[in-house]
Amino acid sequence: MNDIILKLEQLGFSPYEAKAYYALLRKQPANGYEVSKIARIPTAKVYETLNRLKNKGMVVETEAGRFCPLQPALLMARLRQEYGAAMEELEARLNEAEPLPDVELTLNVAGYDAVVERMAGVIRGAAKSLVLSVWPEEWALVRGAVEEAEARGVTAVKAVFGEVAPGDDFAVNLAGCGVFSQARLAKRLTVVAGDSREVFIGELGDDGAAEGVWTTTPAVVLVAKEYVRHDVWGHELIGLLGEERFRAICEGNPLLAYLVNNR
Repeated sequence: MNDIILKLEQLGFSPYEAKAYYALLRKQPANGYEVSKIARIPTAKVYETLNRLKNKGMVVETEAGRFCPLQPALLMARLRQEYGAAMEELEARLNEAEPLPDVELTLNVAGYDAVVERMAGVIRGAAKSLVLSVWPEEWALVRGAVEEAEARGVTAVKAVFGEVAPGDDFAVNLAGCGVFSQARLAKRLTVVAGDSREVFIGELGDDGAAEGVWTTTPAVVLVAKEYVRHDVWGHELIGLLGEERFRAICEGNPLLAYLVNNR
């Protein structure tokens, strides 16, 4: 009995309505007192319940004040019709739902382990591309995750302020740039961007202090990726020009001289 009552409730009956309808199926016609006893519904509630069922067309009241239930086959046909129409309307309305714009998220991260885990999370979440600017200490910790990403088809641009694997066309040793960066900031600035969708930017101190920010804000992701790209482009162009030629060009150009000397 309990499972029948539960299934009726799942089809829109209230608990009392389900009990009253099932009681009438077992004894029909019946008056309110009889339904109350069979269904164990308080007497004060039974006529209110029967009237609701009558208004819904689930029971019929006779002239003698007794009630008969709508027969199960008719009830099921009615419910199928009602629920089928409701489901079709719901499906149409759901398909018409207007997508909201992507919500921009930002999260502050503190602590060395949390910083490294957030970097690894961005790497693991990448589907197409990665851009990294990392230091040897952290590169040793996330390198495995980057290699796994590459194995699943992700293109990873790796700017490392230290040694990189020989023969990797997408890895650049920026150790020379790192000297100036670390001297200027007194920290290791680290960037890991995935799919133009998210980025982690962190500062790590030699004393173990570490903090950073993870965000999906498009403008921040773009700026961070451009920062790494320009580091790589600058490194490669200086390599092609030669250090002496690069210095000579900068000395003859006030803007370049300012940018080089005011890091």
